[in-house]
Amino acid sequence: MAKMFWFFVAFTYHVFVCLANLQELDDYQKVRQLKNTLMEKYSNQLKPRKSLSDEVIVRVSPYIDLLLDFNENVGTFSVIARFKLMWDDHLIKWNVTENDIYQIHFPVEEVWLPKMVIKNTIEKRSILTFDDSLDQKTTYVSHFYDGYASVVAGGIVEAICHTSMFYFPFDSHVCTIQLYFDSHGVYIGDYTYGDQTKPALQGYTPHDGWDITNVTAVQESYDRATYNMQIKLERKPLFLFVSLVLPVFLVGFVNIFVFCLPIESGERISLAVTLFLTFVVIMTMVAENLPESSEVSIFILILLLKVITSVLTTVMAIVTISLYYRHNDFEKKSLLKWCICAQICRHQGKVKDEQTSQTPTPSTAFDNKEWKEIVQKIDRFCIVVLVLEFLCESVAVLILLRDRKLS
Repeated sequence: MAKMFWFFVAFTYHVFVCLANLQELDDYQKVRQLKNTLMEKYSNQLKPRKSLSDEVIVRVSPYIDLLLDFNENVGTFSVIARFKLMWDDHLIKWNVTENDIYQIHFPVEEVWLPKMVIKNTIEKRSILTFDDSLDQKTTYVSHFYDGYASVVAGGIVEAICHTSMFYFPFDSHVCTIQLYFDSHGVYIGDYTYGDQTKPALQGYTPHDGWDITNVTAVQESYDRATYNMQIKLERKPLFLFVSLVLPVFLVGFVNIFVFCLPIESGERISLAVTLFLTFVVIMTMVAENLPESSEVSIFILILLLKVITSVLTTVMAIVTISLYYRHNDFEKKSLLKWCICAQICRHQGKVKDEQTSQTPTPSTAFDNKEWKEIVQKIDRFCIVVLVLEFLCESVAVLILLRDRKLS
């Protein structure tokens, strides 16, 4: 009895397997037969409309997988992007109740496709790019029983992007991929335009130096055949802030202490010149990495102001050292010497008794102590001016950054 039982179980199993294989083979034959029937009077050279004067409305959904590169100097960017094109095919339809088939995949070479090209590209114009012949043969267009058709096309897209370095290194740019249909009577649906950030970035891999914060599809000049995908790129400024901006402000802060350094140390001029050369080197490095345009970066303007301030600091350091070591037999003949004499006389409450009928003659000698007091006053004045300059620069940068965030 046990052998008979196991024989019955095995026989039943083989029967079910055979029936399943027959069912699968039957489904295969159904799909093949349906495809042959649909393609009998079909041409991929004509629009899928019974009347060729009818329009074909295509819906476009962009997907950005990766930002490969963004070159501000050249003005180009490259991304790995995919575009899902969806339209209605009036010629490929069937009754789903007859064969229970809901979807069929056709090779891209066998059915009609909307020809979409990139207007501002550098190399390839068509979005239908294939790695090799095998990739082309295994790329399919999905057709549903109700006429709905879709295909996913894309690859590496390298396009031109106009940059604005005004807020460098806290800059952001809007790069556009300009697409249009190079086919007569093919247009884009109105509901395709608008904010596409969430669906477009659902499979995005973050970039090390840039963030994609917004993806928007806009229409160009009421042309229904165009599709402009605007991608907003924002720089991740932490690296440049730590390695470039912060050192510039720290060196500028050290510039204040040039006049705190004692003149007797003999290092005042050398420190001022060193700081001046530091700003010149930084400015040269930054200028080499920025594109040549009529728009000047705020950071370049700050560096230029730092260079001018450093030059004036060096000049004042030389002047203070020259005044500090004046000899007692020095004669005053210039207007500056007259002013210095008058200031010292008013400060000490001295009034000159000797006057002539022609021009007043100042004292021809000064005590070294008085010259040192003048140098100390000049140092205090320069320190105050440098502190105010540093604070004004810091406040101006913060205001500009706030305006940039609000824009």
